Amino acid sequence: MWGKINKAVSDPVWLAYRLRALLDRRGLWRRYASLAGKAGLQRLYFILSLDCDTVDDIAVVSEVHARLLDLGVKPVYAVPGELLRKGAKVYRGLMESGAEFINHGFTEHMYFDARRGAYESCFFYDRLPREQVRQDILAGDACLREVLGVVPQGFRAPHFGAFQKPEQLRFLHGVLKELDYRFSTSTMPFYSFRHGPVFSRFGIREIPVSGRDSSPLNILDSWTFFAASGHGFSPGDYFREGEAAADNYRHLGVGLLNYYVDPSHVHQQEAFYQTVDNWRRLARPVNYREFLEEIS
Repeated sequence: MWGKINKAVSDPVWLAYRLRALLDRRGLWRRYASLAGKAGLQRLYFILSLDCDTVDDIAVVSEVHARLLDLGVKPVYAVPGELLRKGAKVYRGLMESGAEFINHGFTEHMYFDARRGAYESCFFYDRLPREQVRQDILAGDACLREVLGVVPQGFRAPHFGAFQKPEQLRFLHGVLKELDYRFSTSTMPFYSFRHGPVFSRFGIREIPVSGRDSSPLNILDSWTFFAASGHGFSPGDYFREGEAAADNYRHLGVGLLNYYVDPSHVHQQEAFYQTVDNWRRLARPVNYREFLEEIS
């Protein structure tokens, strides 16, 4: 993913933050804590969102959801509209249990490559005409209203790591503002250190995803640690990174743990549930709506 981010983020300030993450990681976290306080946070919060990007997620998401509810977590779901229709009965059940859903666009952005026996990414917003991106966002909104009967208030861009330039984010927020959305959660951890865990620089409120303790500008995602091959990471590494992140946030005393996973990557991974248990013991579990209401 970093190769895509390197191409997407040309801001020299980003390079300076990457250098600081290597040389002064603790100072970077102190800056984060200061920005969190200015944004209205007075404690630690934990949001877990689940990106349901393949049909494999439909088969396991109810099981994952039940375990998360047992832990006291309040899961948030981001499902492309085409997949929302395919799994309508399943996702309707999650919605009826109180789950929050955010717009994740309409078009499926993963496909199964039979030759490789693995999923591949497609439909990157940064490679599409802006009007096509706009129409995909609008179609995702309409699908959530039609299939689940909900009025979405938030959005996450597909493959958001490749859509990080300020002009891209201003465009994205402009479309979301047309829909009267309250927030986006489509930015990498870099933005949380530059502008805070929630900020309004691009039009509406943006809530960056959280990073790793050892590498603050890198996301702690389920694909890298549970599903990818050849990356040198394991479920045990996920647990250790999550534990280190919890220790760091405990020291700060203020902030937002905003992590996301894909259900099909984690549904039988005890390292994931143990990590979530650590996070929810440390920070108050909320969804995005509750988080924004409280800090407002």
